[in-house]
Amino acid sequence: MTSEQQDKYLDAMRRFTGDLRMMRQVFASMQQRDVAPGEEHYRLLLKTHLDARDLAGAREILAQMQAAGIDAAGATRWDVAIATGRAGRTDDALKMLDELHQEGLEPDAGHAPSVLQIYLSAGRLPAARAVVRQMTQRGQAAAEADYERLLRDCLDRRAIKDTRTLVDQMLQVGRAPSPRLATELVAMIARAGHTDRAIELLERLRSSGVELRGDVHDELLLAHAKAGDAEAADRALRAMEDSGTRPSSFHRNAVLRARIAAGDADGAWDVALGLAADGRIPSGENLEGLIDVSLAANRVAAASGVLDWMMILGVPIPPQKASDIITRHLQAGELDTAIGLFELVTARGVPADRRTARDLVERLVRAKRLDEARDLLERLRASGTLTHGRHYGSLLNALVAAKRGEEAIALLQHMLAKKVAPAAADASKLLGNLVRAGDLAQADELLAALGDAGVQVDEPTYRELMWAHARKGQAEPAREVYARMVAAGITPDDRHQKALEWASGETRRRLPDGSADEGTAPGGEVLVVANPADQREQPEPAPHAVAAAEQSQAPADTPPADTTPAEQSQASADTPPGTTPAEQPQAAGASSDRDEGTSGSTADGEQVRTGGE
Repeated sequence: MTSEQQDKYLDAMRRFTGDLRMMRQVFASMQQRDVAPGEEHYRLLLKTHLDARDLAGAREILAQMQAAGIDAAGATRWDVAIATGRAGRTDDALKMLDELHQEGLEPDAGHAPSVLQIYLSAGRLPAARAVVRQMTQRGQAAAEADYERLLRDCLDRRAIKDTRTLVDQMLQVGRAPSPRLATELVAMIARAGHTDRAIELLERLRSSGVELRGDVHDELLLAHAKAGDAEAADRALRAMEDSGTRPSSFHRNAVLRARIAAGDADGAWDVALGLAADGRIPSGENLEGLIDVSLAANRVAAASGVLDWMMILGVPIPPQKASDIITRHLQAGELDTAIGLFELVTARGVPADRRTARDLVERLVRAKRLDEARDLLERLRASGTLTHGRHYGSLLNALVAAKRGEEAIALLQHMLAKKVAPAAADASKLLGNLVRAGDLAQADELLAALGDAGVQVDEPTYRELMWAHARKGQAEPAREVYARMVAAGITPDDRHQKALEWASGETRRRLPDGSADEGTAPGGEVLVVANPADQREQPEPAPHAVAAAEQSQAPADTPPADTTPAEQSQASADTPPGTTPAEQPQAAGASSDRDEGTSGSTADGEQVRTGGE
């Protein structure tokens, strides 16, 4: 074998490049004549197989090269990998490319575009971006479709850094994204809140001769508005006008949104009134924002004006916004304005806020406008806003304080009729007022109605009503009150039992020895019966007299200072157990009656006479 023969066959193979059949014949002739193929012979034959998409033949040639101890050059291996990818065997191609990268080999300018396409088709975008970076360093541009594929991926991932890097690489090799794609890229960055980077990219593209569409200003304007940068939003609006685009209501509202986001109440109202002057209207979102920024600036009247604006335009009023404005009027002491506004918005179908409604009722009660409070409370009950008994407590107490107890009782009965259960404390207080006024029949009726409604009064009120009946000798009503108390789960004690005994006449009270006068038993004991009518008709003590006696009376267990121990023991026996101070005679008065031998009366109005010593 001589080099001359190898050169002869090499020249023949070069002449038949592209003709796989003739190349195979030349190569077979070499093998028949024992002419050893060199690296160049294998490379030419391999390339012909690859050009003919004969991947199996190419692999066979590679195997023969390895068997002959000839290492395939890097370029040859890149050719095989690219051909494998073009044949649709992407996984095998990627495996070959990975092996080449692991060996530190990178595609040259001839192979790089094909390698880039393999990576893009396989979705290996990070590797594709690396190939583009290498191509840019050589001053080599990729195909427009390849750039767009990579930029669309940046849009999908909102990858701001990759976007800027890729655009810079394109501009370095004299390429640029299309105006439509460039606008989308700037908008993506602006929407992410990076307005400075968006403007920087915009200027970079413009300086490279890329004319962006007019709607890029919309995105910048919206980004500034979202960030609350009102001045930048104004600049974006002017830039839009300079570019020949007439701002619409949408753009003006974007500037208004920026003013609101910045908390600039004066600027926001200037823009809003400017919109109105041009026959345009703020958006519903901006109207709500005007309420917030006005309240923040303590311009409550202006916030109320926004509500009027919303009702005129037919914009739905958020219940919470209306509630906030009404509450601020209440805090400013403008009760009539707050009520008027409340009536206006609720008449338009805005649901009443429970807390605001309760505050309105409370403010009316504090202002002693009780009739208005009662009417408003009734409307709120009918609408389902205030339906709990606790909402009536302040009004009930105010009616009692205003000496309008009958109206308070009537309101309580109305509540029970409407299935509104009053608070136990309020019911106990009103029931106690009836007892102290001596209207026991109505007190019994009210107690029955409360029990039927599941409202229980407190134990002192039950006991007070029992003793009121006991002082009148009304045993049956006292027992009914006792039964209701037990049914309410209150455990009775000696005080309640003594009231029953007193009412039934079973209790005998003793006074010191005196003359055997009327009602005096042998031995000087005075027998006192429960019913005063059995002795002499005496007027019932007035409630205010009883109250005065209670305030001035000494403790029941403190005897007069001038009594003997025997008299103290006797006086203790005369006092009915379990009675309240109002039910016991004054100790000082009883002592005086005993000393002077005059007549006296018990706490329930019974007349007794004692003999003087």
